[in-house]
Amino acid sequence: MPINLNPEAAAEWDKYLEANTIEEQIMHLERFLGVVVKHKGVENHLRMAKGKLKKLKAQRAKLKLQQAKTRSGERWLVPKGEDAQIVIIGTVNSGRSSILNALSKSEAAKIGTYPFTTVRPEVGSITAAGARLQLVELPAIVDGSAQGEMSGKLVLAGIRNGDCVVIVLDLSKDPVDQLKLILKELKTGKIRLNTKKPNVTIEKVGSGSIQVFNSHFFQGEGKEAIIDILRAKGYTNVIVRFYDSTSVDQFLDALDSTITYLPAIIVASKGDSEGSKMNYEELKKFLEDSNLQMQVLPTSAARKEGIDGLEEVIFSQLGKIRIYTRNANGEVAERPILLDQGAIVEEAIEILSKKMLKFFRFARIWGKSAKFDGEKVGLERELLDGDVIQVFA
Repeated sequence: MPINLNPEAAAEWDKYLEANTIEEQIMHLERFLGVVVKHKGVENHLRMAKGKLKKLKAQRAKLKLQQAKTRSGERWLVPKGEDAQIVIIGTVNSGRSSILNALSKSEAAKIGTYPFTTVRPEVGSITAAGARLQLVELPAIVDGSAQGEMSGKLVLAGIRNGDCVVIVLDLSKDPVDQLKLILKELKTGKIRLNTKKPNVTIEKVGSGSIQVFNSHFFQGEGKEAIIDILRAKGYTNVIVRFYDSTSVDQFLDALDSTITYLPAIIVASKGDSEGSKMNYEELKKFLEDSNLQMQVLPTSAARKEGIDGLEEVIFSQLGKIRIYTRNANGEVAERPILLDQGAIVEEAIEILSKKMLKFFRFARIWGKSAKFDGEKVGLERELLDGDVIQVFA
C-alpha cells in the first residue's frame, strides 16, 4: 500500500486484504474510504479502492439474484468456469452451433438443418494468449423471447450471466431482420449492448426533496422535466448528479438498476452461401446508418474462413488486460492474470498474494508499459496487455 496513508485508513486497508468474504471486504473498503485523508499521493489508490468496492457490490447483487433464481427453480445458468464467459446468441438456424464447434475445435454442439436444434446451453472453451474463455451457446432468440416465448426468459438470464455477447447472423438470409429482432428482444429484456452505463448518480437521502446538479447535461426539457420524471418513478428525497451529456432514454436507464450492460460483436456466418456478399454489405450499411457501434466479422465455418484469430477479437471486447508473472529463474507463466484496463501493479500483486502486497519492495516489468526490459517500478505503475511482472518482497 502507499506509505502516505493515514494510520486509520492503513488499518482498514489491511483488514480488507485479510477479509475472507465479500461482505467483510465491502465493509472494510467502505470504512477505508470514510477515514482516508485525501491528497494527491493517494489518488490512484483511491481510484482503485472505489473500483473494487463497485465490483464487489455488483458481485454481491449478482450472487443474490442467482441464489433467488435457484430457490425459485432456475437451474439453467451455466456456472462460470474460466476467466470469462462468452455467450453465443442468434435466431433460429443462424449457425451458432457451427461457430461454437469451429472456435472450440470440437463437436461440443449438435448441428442440424431443422429449427431449434439447440434446446439447452452448449458449452465449449478457447484460449486467447493464455486467457481461458468459456463459450456458451444459448438456444435461439425468437419474437417474444422477452415475454417468455420458447424459454426466452431463460435465454435472457443466460445472456446476463455472460461477460461478452457474440451475435451470430446468417448471411444466407436477411441479417438486418435478424439483428433487429435480437436487439428488440434484448432491449425489452433490459440488456444493452456496447452501451456505456449513463454517467449519472442517484443518491437517495432521508430528507431534502429532489436536488439536481449539472442539469445542463440533460438533453430533455430542463430541470423541471427531470423532477417530473423522478416523481413519476416514485422518488421523493434524492440527489441527482449529471456528469456527461445524457438523453431522456439514458436518464430513464440510469434510474433502472436492473439493466445489464455488455460488450458485443457480430459474427456473420455462412459467408460461403449464395447472396452472402450482398447481405453482408446491407448489414454494414444498416449498422452505419443506425450508428450502432458493433464490429462485424464475416465467417464460413464450412470453409474454416474467418475463424483464426477470432478469439483475440472476442478478448479485446472484455476490457481486460493479460499480465504474466515471472519467477526468480526467469520463467514466465503460461497462464496470465486478468485485470481491468488501466490496472496498476498493486492490483496485480493483490491477486497473487495479499501478504506479498504487505511486504512489497519493488517490481520489474517487461512489455509495452516498460521503458526498458526489467524496469524497476512501484505499486502505482499502470500496466498494459501482455506485460510481464516480477515481484520482489
